[in-house]
Amino acid sequence: MISPKPLLSENVKDFMDYALEVIKSMDGAPEHSAEDRIRVNENMAKLKEYLEAVSVSYHDTIPKETETPATDISTNFSGTGHS
Repeated sequence: MISPKPLLSENVKDFMDYALEVIKSMDGAPEHSAEDRIRVNENMAKLKEYLEAVSVSYHDTIPKETETPATDISTNFSGTGHS
């Protein structure tokens, strides 16, 4: 199991590095044996775990949305400069 790292950039770097490895493992696909296909499928499954770590890290990084804003300034704006 891949564990998310504290920084989003670290998780993205891990994902990208592993994605390159997966792409390299796909080289020569038409000539792949059954074992090669199994290995590539395992690599792609692991890549999904890296992507999930990126997703978790991203959602932990962004501010949480509030359901209702405290004040809605746009409703009080007359647009004329006078009250």
